[in-house]
Amino acid sequence: MKTNKYLTATLVLLTAFFASAQNAKEAVQDHRQIKVGNAQLERDTKELESFKADVSEFQSAIENGDTKLAQKYRKGILTAMEREIQQTEGKVAQAKREVVQSSVEKGTNRREKRSNRRTFEGTPDDRRDMRRDRRNTRDDRRDKRDDVSDRAELEARSENQKALYESAITDELLGNGILEKFITTMNNDLLETQEEIREDKGELREDRRERRDDRRERKENRLNG
Repeated sequence: MKTNKYLTATLVLLTAFFASAQNAKEAVQDHRQIKVGNAQLERDTKELESFKADVSEFQSAIENGDTKLAQKYRKGILTAMEREIQQTEGKVAQAKREVVQSSVEKGTNRREKRSNRRTFEGTPDDRRDMRRDRRNTRDDRRDKRDDVSDRAELEARSENQKALYESAITDELLGNGILEKFITTMNNDLLETQEEIREDKGELREDRRERRDDRRERKENRLNG
């Protein structure tokens, strides 16, 4: 009987330890993503403003009949469009990796949930584990759904940018709303980055709450042990 109690207590402590380690890992990831997101947001903002300025100068040169100056800005605009397409393709590749990672994390949490069900004895610790499992399952579904949606949106944006670029190459005046449409894709990318940063900050706050709960749980286990 004592052996069973000892094993149960050990299992509870190990579960709490691994949960705490997972929360700490997620917190590190959130911090890194926020840092990367802020740097990306700053870069994209500068590039968008620079692109708008070049477009304005190009259109002014066209209106003034300054062909040489117009060609100079046209070349810069096409180069910027190529850069944006490459950056979007990089984001698509990253989004695909995140979808795979979401699937891996979902599988890990599913196995942990099965383990907790097998050892469930109705103790307060067991009930906390079950609540955590339900929360993880809900988060996994949300993350996977969001990652798939992000990937699809980025893929559509990438194809749109490529189509606009192909049109720009053959249009000396860059007319038919090509530039305005491309600016819209850049602005949408900027808004998406801002939203991702907000989500990462929200997840970081949630991770902090979970770590506090884990510390409280370990303290209670020590006092009750």
